[in-house]
Parts: sequence; structure tokens; C-alpha cells
Amino acid sequence: MEVELKSDWQDVQVELLKGLQGYEFKDLNDEAGYVDYVAEGDGVERKLLRVIVGPKHHASKALASIVENTLEKLEDDEYDEAILMAKSFTNTSKRRIGEEADLEMISPDQSLHSTTEVYGVIHDIIASLCKNKCGGLPNTEEDCDGLVDREYNCEVRRVSDDSDFHARMRWLPSLMNDFSRLIELQREMSQ
Repeated sequence: MEVELKSDWQDVQVELLKGLQGYEFKDLNDEAGYVDYVAEGDGVERKLLRVIVGPKHHASKALASIVENTLEKLEDDEYDEAILMAKSFTNTSKRRIGEEADLEMISPDQSLHSTTEVYGVIHDIIASLCKNKCGGLPNTEEDCDGLVDREYNCEVRRVSDDSDFHARMRWLPSLMNDFSRLIELQREMSQ
């Protein structure tokens, strides 16, 4: 059972972390207000991503009690590290997270990703979408039918070209917008 997050910002960040680190849905706790995702594999650290949500899965604030609960989960379930994702953090929760080496936070104004990481995930999604739509990646730029006479007739090609430019310029916010557009295209194509 996958949870539909109602915050576009959280939804995009979770999809990015799935692409970067292989997180998968683990648990939903409506009462405590979080959705857990886990990344684990052979010889890989076991990681917890806890997305803080309120009613109807909208982004919410991380209180100190959630930080303490997450630290207990780290110890009890033997996770190597955890990331808390919330709309905002109280001063107490920020201080407590700062005291822990194996606990990080993500909020709308704070990202853990570099342009190189985001661009890498974008490239993987573009390859997948091209395969689904056209049977594979073109061998050369000229082989792509998505751009004809300087006119785009394929949104995947448009995002691909945009993300190439944004990555060269190191414009992380623009790359995140490109990533968001690709997630929308991916969802449309899978319907």
C-alpha cells in the first residue's frame, strides 16, 4: 500500500530519495503522524526515511516527540541512519537532531541533494520514459523524433534538454522543477 502525500514538495522529495537510495514504503502511522520508508539491501546500510504528515497526509511540523520516537526506532529496529522530512522543525527538534550523527532533516528550505545527484536521477527517468514511449534511447541527438525543426513534439525531450542546461548552470531549484515534471509524465504514462 503506497500513501499519496498531499504536499507536492514532500511527494517530489520522496520520489527523489527513492531514485537515489532505493527507499520503499514501509509503514503509515496516522495517529502519530508519519509515513515510513526504508532503504536496505545486501551489504548496504539500513536507512529510515520518516515523512511527517498531518491529517489527510499534508505536510506537518516535526515536534521533539517525533524526533525522540525516531531515535528509539533507530535503536530498536537497528537502522544505521534516519532522515526526518517535515514542513518545519521546532527549535527543540532541530537542536536534538543536531546532537545526533545518524539523524538528518529535510524541509522545504533545506535539501540534502546536489545538482549532480538530481541530474543522475533525472537521466535515469528520461531513459525509462524514452524506452516506454519510443522503445529505447536514440543513439544520437539527431535520431530523436522529439525535436523536429526546432519544435518540440515530445515533453520528455523538452525536459531532457531543459535539465541538461540546468545541470550545466548548477541550478538546483530548476532541476527540481524538471524532476517534478518528469514524475508527472511518468505517472501519466503509467495510467
